[in-house]
Amino acid sequence: MRLPGFLLLVLAALCAGGCAQISREGHGDLGRFRRVFVEQRQNDNIGAHRMIVDELQTLGYEADSGWLTMMPVTTDLVVTYDVRETWDFRPYVIELNVAVRPAKDYNRVVATARYFRPGVTNKPAAAMVRELMRKLFPPVRR
Repeated sequence: MRLPGFLLLVLAALCAGGCAQISREGHGDLGRFRRVFVEQRQNDNIGAHRMIVDELQTLGYEADSGWLTMMPVTTDLVVTYDVRETWDFRPYVIELNVAVRPAKDYNRVVATARYFRPGVTNKPAAAMVRELMRKLFPPVRR
C-alpha cells in the first residue's frame, strides 16, 4: 500500500515549508550607537514600526518612530523595513526585511536582515520582529 508513504511525504513537505529563514548581511558594529529612528512606512498595516521600537528599547537603545521628516537631529541610525503579508483564512506576516542606515548618509546601508517564513504555519509578527532585531542589534552594554 503506497498511500501511507505518500501521506507521510506530503506531511513532511508541509512541515519543512513552515521553517523560518533568518539572514543578516553587513559587518558593522551596531552596538556602538544609541539613538535609532524607525521610519514608518505608509503600507504598514500591522504597526511593525511600533514593534521594532519596542524591541529596540528592550535591548537598551533610545528608539522612536515616525515619518522621516520627524527624525530628531541626534539620531545615529535609521531603520527602514518592508513587511509582506499574506492571507490564508487569516492575515499573517510571511516576510520582514530590515535595513539599517546611518542618519547622516541615508543612501548607505550598514546592515540588512531578512526573516522569511513560508508555509501554512504562522508566527506572531511581534515574535518575528524580536528575533530579527536581536539578530541585527546586540544588547546595549552599560
